[in-house]
Amino acid sequence: MDTKELRGFSKEELSSRVKQWQEQLFRARFQAQTTEKRDTSVTKKLRRHVARALTLIREKDLAVVNEGRK
Repeated sequence: MDTKELRGFSKEELSSRVKQWQEQLFRARFQAQTTEKRDTSVTKKLRRHVARALTLIREKDLAVVNEGRK
């Protein structure tokens, strides 16, 4: 999922996506330790999705604060 798609979501939707991706990330890390076969790029992709979504949540929070100051 790219940033353009994520910008269309509300803060609540982004938060739910972050929670979902963090659960998937936990499962992927657990599978990495228990099995030999797996796609090694999954954890990297999930970490980046989480980081992008958290960044957009932070941007939305700051936009609300900055609008209040004007």
